[in-house]
Amino acid sequence: MQKTLSAKHIILPVIYYFSLSFGLLFISMYWLVNGSGEIAKSNAQVEFQEASDFRINLAPSANEDVIIQEKINPEEITENCQNIEARKINAFFEKRKTPLAGYGCVFLKEALLNDLNPYLLPAIAQAESSGGKTTPKKDNGEESYNAWGWAVYDDKSKTIEVDGYASESWEVFIGRVAGGIKVKADNRGLTTSPQDVVVWYNPGSVITAGGDPDLSHWARRVSTFMGMIEETEI
Repeated sequence: MQKTLSAKHIILPVIYYFSLSFGLLFISMYWLVNGSGEIAKSNAQVEFQEASDFRINLAPSANEDVIIQEKINPEEITENCQNIEARKINAFFEKRKTPLAGYGCVFLKEALLNDLNPYLLPAIAQAESSGGKTTPKKDNGEESYNAWGWAVYDDKSKTIEVDGYASESWEVFIGRVAGGIKVKADNRGLTTSPQDVVVWYNPGSVITAGGDPDLSHWARRVSTFMGMIEETEI
């Protein structure tokens, strides 16, 4: 004798199956976007989430991603502030009357130390803060010297708690970001091109671009500014 299944017995398993599938898909996509559970404007801080990883003059932690400054003989570094790259960086920021004008030599020195394109950090600063004009301020209103959106969360209280967003000078922060980009690129087996940096620096921009770093708004802006700096007349 053949039994006839009612609509209830057919529909309920189907609804259950699709509900479970969509639920698992949603959870997977959420953690893919940000495994830390924090949605941030810039994700440069993802692997530096403890205050001890950021504070100045503290002993480095055991975290492999913490930047350990190598002892470098100053005589081994030729700081020629009249170098064409340094002069172009200065001219670019001077034309826009930004706080980073005059730091071309520092940008060049840190780029040489960390095997970076000398125009990368200035371009990121221009994209993130108009060359240091719109930086996050400390809780007491003092300057953070953070022109790169480094360790800045959507939640201001979280940004202050982590305490990695501020430093005592532009020079120190330029060195921090240069070293951080180098470490993160090496740990991931990536280059330091804008198209590779954006993958961890601003993954939301990659997702918006359909998963293609080359089409991400952030990478394109940084690349554009790098080209503009390189073409700056001096």
